[in-house]
Amino acid sequence: MRIRACPSALRHCLRAFAAAIVIVALAVAGGRADDTITLTHQGVERTAVLHQAAGAARPAPLLIALQGLGQSTDALRDTLKLDPVADREGFAMLYPDAIEHKWSYGRPIIQPMPTVGGETVDDVGFLRLLIDDLVSRKIADPARVYVTGMSRGGLMAFTLACALADRIAAAAALITGMTEPQREDCRPARPVPIMALAGTNDWAQSYDGWLTEMGRLLSVPETMEFWRALHGCGQQDRRMLPHRDDRDRTRVVLIEWSGCKSGARLRLYRVNGGGHQIPSLTAVADAQSEQRWGLRSRDVETAEEVWTYVKGYAR
Repeated sequence: MRIRACPSALRHCLRAFAAAIVIVALAVAGGRADDTITLTHQGVERTAVLHQAAGAARPAPLLIALQGLGQSTDALRDTLKLDPVADREGFAMLYPDAIEHKWSYGRPIIQPMPTVGGETVDDVGFLRLLIDDLVSRKIADPARVYVTGMSRGGLMAFTLACALADRIAAAAALITGMTEPQREDCRPARPVPIMALAGTNDWAQSYDGWLTEMGRLLSVPETMEFWRALHGCGQQDRRMLPHRDDRDRTRVVLIEWSGCKSGARLRLYRVNGGGHQIPSLTAVADAQSEQRWGLRSRDVETAEEVWTYVKGYAR
């Protein structure tokens, strides 16, 4: 009956109906449509997906999430599960896309960094432009810009904590330590609060580090010692977190450094027996995934731990 009510404009009616469906779907989801940001850097177009909670205040805290090697933005979002936390807590999520899904985090230790136009990709510059754009449009609160990343994205998060300390309020680096060249090159304008999470049985980004012909991946303890010294922390505490599932063969130890001259507290989630996967309370046992990447802990929800940590800091 409603379609017959406007036979001369059927196409417009259908378009309006489709638009209404989209609006209803977004309302049901409690979110809003994501925006794609496009900007030109080093002569090439770069993109990022911006996710904002419906009704969130502006400017809002901004958490930048960085993909692992070869990982798509969709896969990163599915793995991190940060969007629901952002919708609940009222912060914005930014998912920049790396060229070739390969962040250019500094001097390499395995293979050369990606290039554009014969030059090494400048991802620090790209991410600085994104932050400045969102701050200038009053989308992001300049005092509350945070970064997290997985694996190679975690390496890039360490680089941003070193190179963009004037913009990054806190960082959470997941399933990787720093490289030795990163440590050598790290001279931040201020010590950035750091949270790390890593599995002791991670073969991809070894918890104990590894040596290659081009350089060395630091162990996770070496990485945290660098940041402890930088912050001037004088106390270390650790505790075993509650074990939620008897079928889970991992245990999570929370190590915290306090009494820091910077006023920050550093945090490491050491996943005993964990592989190259981030913990999740909702993780489903996947034999194929665990055979490839190692065990995935079900004792904590990484997204919740990341946000709980970073939100305590403002630049």
